[in-house]
Amino acid sequence: MNRPKQAVVVIHGIGEQRPMETLRSFVEAVLPETLKSAQKKYRSKPDQMSESFELRCLQAPKDREAHRPITEFYEYYWAHHMRDSKYGSVFSWLGGLLLRRPWKIPRKLLPIYFVTYSGLLLAAAILIWGLFDQTSQSLMARFTVLYEKKQLYFALAVLVLQAIGSRFLLGYVADAARYLTPSPDNIDERNKIRAEGIKLLRALHKSEKYFRIIVVGHSLGSVIGYDMIRHLWMELRESHNPCPKKQPEALGFDGVAAQLQHGTPTVDSSEVEAFQQKQHELWREHREVGIPWLVTDFITVGSPLTHATLLMAEDPQSFEQRKIEFEFPCCPPASSEETHYQKNYESPEYSHPVSVRIPNHGAPFASTRWTNLFFPYRMGILGDLIGGPLAGSFGRGIRDVPVRSGHGGFLRKTLYSHVCYWKPPEEGAEKEEEHGPESNSLTALQAAMRLESLRSKEVWPEPTPLRPKGS
Repeated sequence: MNRPKQAVVVIHGIGEQRPMETLRSFVEAVLPETLKSAQKKYRSKPDQMSESFELRCLQAPKDREAHRPITEFYEYYWAHHMRDSKYGSVFSWLGGLLLRRPWKIPRKLLPIYFVTYSGLLLAAAILIWGLFDQTSQSLMARFTVLYEKKQLYFALAVLVLQAIGSRFLLGYVADAARYLTPSPDNIDERNKIRAEGIKLLRALHKSEKYFRIIVVGHSLGSVIGYDMIRHLWMELRESHNPCPKKQPEALGFDGVAAQLQHGTPTVDSSEVEAFQQKQHELWREHREVGIPWLVTDFITVGSPLTHATLLMAEDPQSFEQRKIEFEFPCCPPASSEETHYQKNYESPEYSHPVSVRIPNHGAPFASTRWTNLFFPYRMGILGDLIGGPLAGSFGRGIRDVPVRSGHGGFLRKTLYSHVCYWKPPEEGAEKEEEHGPESNSLTALQAAMRLESLRSKEVWPEPTPLRPKGS
């Protein structure tokens, strides 16, 4: 490979997104302005990795001063698979969540849970009273009189409710309801979304153009990215070009992971940073023995995975069990088995079997760093209710980064902040240190991506050719 390149895959969240809408805003934000007036931040190229004619590859040129190699940005677009949603699927999903016992609801969601329940009970009580009260002052009689006098207002109210329902419930909530519910009606769409995402990542690996891949998922896109990684890992965790080398990082990894998971009651950022450095060293070692996995970083932004015990399992106990069984990979991997095991390969380059320590099927986040950004949720309406910390659910090796918006104004500090993670800071914004420990969201995102990957001047491993399936 003559010129080192890195690829970034951006996965959009819920809503009626248009192709390239998310990617263009993302690339415009994360790439700094060029010092040369004649040079563009990026150029648009045909996307040769996906089969969609709606998508493009946005290529940022090499920046020697910033130590950034050629970087190519791709969008994984999946919204077209979630058309024709029905109210029934939304209400069925919401009803299933409301039927959970209070002790099975994440603490952050309990106020909303109780307020919703109280509102439904009050509405039911009013409805029952109206149905059984047969006097002239009954609820039904009052509604009948009101309807006869104010038919226009009733019609307008119905139109407004219909617009809200179709825009919010079917346009946004339905995406989450259908993807997160493995009911027969949703299986086909779930499989298509995952399969196409995996196909994109596989194509990036097979191209042999890139020395590393970064996956960024926003909102529901973070759940889709998680699924893409955990399923593709099964194909690419074994050595495709076995090379007999010592593997000290693989041998010592479980000790490093145990120290992080079972050490001090709280883990500070320096410990997580040190663990991520060990992950990167393990990834390089994996590459040297022929393991072709290129995903160095998984970045989740405003991720509903923070509510995984509610959204991905029946209760916290079953969620924990599925982590132990490697169905839901953690960072670091669950300690129910050793992370690596020895496997012998036949190689035409050697007259004897080549022994390589390879990671188990539940360990994609042994060598892939996981960074999670979120706006802290406070006081019912401030911050991002959908996103939140992940280390408590998926492992202490995740670098949780609480962030703040670079914009002023009350609205961007409310639940609306969920769509503001890469909004550029306003000119004249206050200095970062005046906001306490929380970083600006865009600055934190740029730091997590580590696009300046040439800064260390380390030699990056060449891409490993993939073996055909079954060989």
